[in-house]
Parts: sequence; structure tokens; C-alpha cells
Amino acid sequence: MLSRLDLPTVLLFYNTSLLAGAFAIVHVRRNSCRPEGLLGLAIAYLMLAAGAALAWKGEEAAVPAAVWTHGSLLLGTAGYAVFLAGILAMSGRRRVRWGLLLTPVLLCFLVGLVTGFPRDNLSRAGVFHAAAVLSLACSAHEMLRNHRLEALPSSRLLAALLALSGGVYMLRLVFILNGTAGSAGFSLAFFVQMFCHFGIALMVATISKERAEVRLAQLADTDPLTGVGNRRWLGTRLPKQLRGHSAVLQLDLDRFKRINDQYGHAAGDAVLVAFANCLKAQLRESDLLARTGGEEFLVYTPNVTEAVARSIAERLRASVEQLRIVEDGMPLPVSTSIGVAWVPDGSAPAAACLARADEMLYEAKRDGRNRVAFATMAAQAPDRAA
Repeated sequence: MLSRLDLPTVLLFYNTSLLAGAFAIVHVRRNSCRPEGLLGLAIAYLMLAAGAALAWKGEEAAVPAAVWTHGSLLLGTAGYAVFLAGILAMSGRRRVRWGLLLTPVLLCFLVGLVTGFPRDNLSRAGVFHAAAVLSLACSAHEMLRNHRLEALPSSRLLAALLALSGGVYMLRLVFILNGTAGSAGFSLAFFVQMFCHFGIALMVATISKERAEVRLAQLADTDPLTGVGNRRWLGTRLPKQLRGHSAVLQLDLDRFKRINDQYGHAAGDAVLVAFANCLKAQLRESDLLARTGGEEFLVYTPNVTEAVARSIAERLRASVEQLRIVEDGMPLPVSTSIGVAWVPDGSAPAAACLARADEMLYEAKRDGRNRVAFATMAAQAPDRAA
């Protein structure tokens, strides 16, 4: 059945798939939380569609040969350069170097004008296929690399479709180079590319949706002012049963209400942000930090001895005391009181540890603030079920 489709008919279908993909990507971009690169992909689809339309009209002798041969090659090679730029921008990892991408396209066009090679069907097709293979291979590689940093399920599917599309072009390029390429093979190749275009547009839309879901999850789990985890996030990360040699620290800014009342809420927000940043700078990657209330924060630090837990708490207290925050030319005094509950050998319920750390926090407040109060939980047998 496919062998009965002549090339102009297949190019019409191919063109339709590109136009549909472009409109779909534009629609996704309008509703995307991270639209970078999507406009470039849509423009690339439109450029490829314009090139295919020009070639289609040329096959019907409706356009002068000098116009459609040079024009379709320029639109095709430039379209795949813009496509690669769109993928790079969509991944967000690399700055798009337009000069590096478009200079070969312009050089190819100028060489074509001088030598006239685009007038030869196989030469023109060979250059177009080579540009497509290079662009799609680089695009697939970029999406695979990006998956390591942004593990979205559809990233690998998009990379697979890009590799498939590039593989089809590569196979046709081999036939072109050895002189065995025929119109039936081109028809089949472009027919397969139609489905690749639809699939690529679908995966781009799916990635945009997955990114929106990740962003919503991050917003739900992150304190918008300080950027650390919130109480909801902490509830999903903190173990229900704290293992031995771990500690929870309850931290509270001293006399924070006085800062708000005397200097204003903007100053209070600045203090909270500086406080959170100070804590993050002192903690390990394995530690948890969350804002649990207005000026209240919690730290969970696993795998620490009693001496290390005391040292961490004291280091945090001293670091906060050394903060220098100036608002409207006035220095803002900042200090924190810390309550610590450390779990010895065995384990202890997280709820009990939090309650004990809270008691220690109020003891530190009663003893004059800007100090650490430490408690060791009663040793319990290890929870083997945990």
C-alpha cells in the first residue's frame, strides 16, 4: 500500500503533520509554566512545513526549479537548526548559541547558490538528511542528559522518538550516498516521519504537563518566603520512628515579635530569610530543615553522636548570633534559642522526640534565650519492623 503513495502525496501528509504539531506546541506554550524553547520548536515545525510545501509545489512544477530547490533546502536545514535550539532551550541546561547553529546553514545556502548543487535531487536530499540526522541526534542526546537532572518519565520517550526520527533519516542518507535511493523509499521514510512528528509534539506537551505537576508539588512542599521545606514536606520526610544516634532540633528566633513591631514586617521577612539561609549553610545534605511556624524551624540530623549533636546546635546558635542584618540603616539584633532531643542506641517515636525538643526549647527561653537546651531520650530497644 505504501509503495502506491507517490512522493507529492506523502509530502502533503508530512506537511499536515508538521502544521498540526506546530499548532499543538503553540497551544502548550500558552499554558506552560516553563515555556522556554517551545516557541522555537513550533517555528521549526512551521519552517519544515514551509520547506515541504515548497518541495511539494516544485514536484508539481508549480514553482520555478531555482526557487524551490534552494528555498526548500534552506528552510529544511534552518528548520532543524532552530529545532535543536528549541530542544536546548527547553532542557534549560545550556545557552543557545545561535551563531554556531545558523552559520553552517548560511554557508550551505551560499555554497548552493555558487555551485547549484541543490538543483540535483540526490545532492539536495543528502544535505537535508545530514542536517536532520545531526540535529535529531544532538537533540536526543540533550534530552537523555537532561533526564539525569530532571527525571521526567517522558524525557526518555522524547529522546527515543528523536533517535527514531534521526535513525530513519540516517538510513535514507546511506541509500542516498550509495546511489540506491528511490522515490518509494523517500515516500516510506516521510510517512514514518509523520508519526514521529506527532509523537514528538505529544511528548513535548506531556513534559510540559509533568513539569507543571512537579512545580505544584514543590509549591505545596516549600515555604514561599524562605525556600525551605514546610510542615507538610517535613511530615513526608521525617521518619515516624527515629533511629538511634539521631537528633531533632527545635529553633525559635528570640523576640521576633519585637522586630516586626519595631521595624515592620518587611524587616521581619528579611530576618526570616537570613535565618533560613544561615541554617542551610551549616547543615549537611542528609539533614532536614523545615519552617514549622512563624519564626519556628526544625532540624532533623541523623547519624550523629551526642557530642556532635551538641556541637551542631551550638554552631547554629553562634552562626545566627553573628548575623548582621541592616534594615533602613538600622542593625537588627538576631539570636535563636534551640531545644535538642537526641536519640541514643535503639529508637524513639518522632512525636515524642519533637515534644521533648519543644520542652527543651522553652527551657532555653526561660534560661535567658540565645542558648541551647539538650535532652537525651530514654533508650529503647531497636524497632526491627522499621
